[in-house]
Amino acid sequence: MSDFLGMAKALDELMLELIKNGVEIPANVTGDLKTGRSLAGIYSRQPCEGDTAVKAMSILENVEMNLLSLAETACGREHAGKWQQKIGAALTGDGGDDCRAPAPPATATRFNTGVPRGEYWIRVKESELSAVSNELEELLGSFKLKSQLQDDGYLLLYGKKENVSSFLKDIRDKERMR
Repeated sequence: MSDFLGMAKALDELMLELIKNGVEIPANVTGDLKTGRSLAGIYSRQPCEGDTAVKAMSILENVEMNLLSLAETACGREHAGKWQQKIGAALTGDGGDDCRAPAPPATATRFNTGVPRGEYWIRVKESELSAVSNELEELLGSFKLKSQLQDDGYLLLYGKKENVSSFLKDIRDKERMR
């Protein structure tokens, strides 16, 4: 699982180093970094929110590209390459204590085996699906989704992203009607 908070912290460090070297950081880059850090914090507290992870990663990758470009211009290609490695290590959690945020709870970081590559997945507590518990299998089939019950009481749902989103919207609508 990706450590978006660690990546955001490493990007913060790079930005501070660039500022110390007299590089002017565009306002949109600092704003995007703040937004990415906020989304990373939300995702670390609610890891079953897949859309949050996608948004956080997209924003942080954009910030990384901009900051590395500025670093290459100001400090050279080799220096930018070292920062790219440090940011990558922070994202994967291999960066050591200097660029890692505290790890989220073990239940949230569990690798989901059995999900085919490229499939969108989300973990949902079974209790959150109480509105449709008697018709769950039928609904999953109608949205072309597959499910796996996990040891920690979560249900792993996976399939095409649009199908997962439609399924969740349908569940939300049924919950409101109840």
